[in-house]
Amino acid sequence: MAIFNAIPVFLLILVRVASFMVTMPIFSYRTIPAQVKIGLSVALALLIDVTIFKSQAIPLNAAFVLLVLKEALIGLSMGFVSAILIYAVQFAGSIIDLQMGFAIANTISPENGMTTPITGQLLYMLELLFFLGVDAHHMLLNGLLYSFTVLPLNDLTVNLADGHAAAFVARLTAQLFVIALQLAIPIIGCLFLVDMAVGIVARTVPQINVFVVGLPLKIIVGFMLMLIVFPAFILIFRFVFDSMTDAFSTYIQILERS
Repeated sequence: MAIFNAIPVFLLILVRVASFMVTMPIFSYRTIPAQVKIGLSVALALLIDVTIFKSQAIPLNAAFVLLVLKEALIGLSMGFVSAILIYAVQFAGSIIDLQMGFAIANTISPENGMTTPITGQLLYMLELLFFLGVDAHHMLLNGLLYSFTVLPLNDLTVNLADGHAAAFVARLTAQLFVIALQLAIPIIGCLFLVDMAVGIVARTVPQINVFVVGLPLKIIVGFMLMLIVFPAFILIFRFVFDSMTDAFSTYIQILERS
């Protein structure tokens, strides 16, 4: 009988963990097999069940369906919030590619199957390597574990109706654009100076075909600038991950408010 009483609790934990895995960085990518995702979700749910919810029992009634929907909403929203700032690097790469002339040359991202800019994909892969190197995925899993202590399974009240969560996500999205501009502005500014120099040459020496000279020049200068500013990107990656963990914990506290 005790086993049957523990099944609803385990199912609710599994719904939140699996929903979180669907949208969180790294674990949600298509390159990870579905069997691995399911097995990892079940293992994490089992560990959380035996460590936090040892003796808690939730009845199987009409409210259980609402609890399942609530857990799915919490898991999906937490994973989405944790992934927003990660995509700032791809957006910065698209801005850089637009200035360098690579906007038309996109690649298929193996993570989500969508077309991404070349420079954005390069920066994104470097960010993911740094993400794994500083154990940021462990921080997210730790935040998921923390969410079970502040957002109980048997409570249907989630603070989403007052607009604080939506306003927080909007501010986080605005911060995404700010971080993307911080990453791209050094290269954009220098390429703008290259455009001005090419324009001056075109006015002073009309015989030169600026369309033939300007595009290769911008590509060469763009690559040289990226080699110079790449070390500074590591510092911005650190800022992105710190902001991501702060935003994740803040979002959980917003959902906790009554």
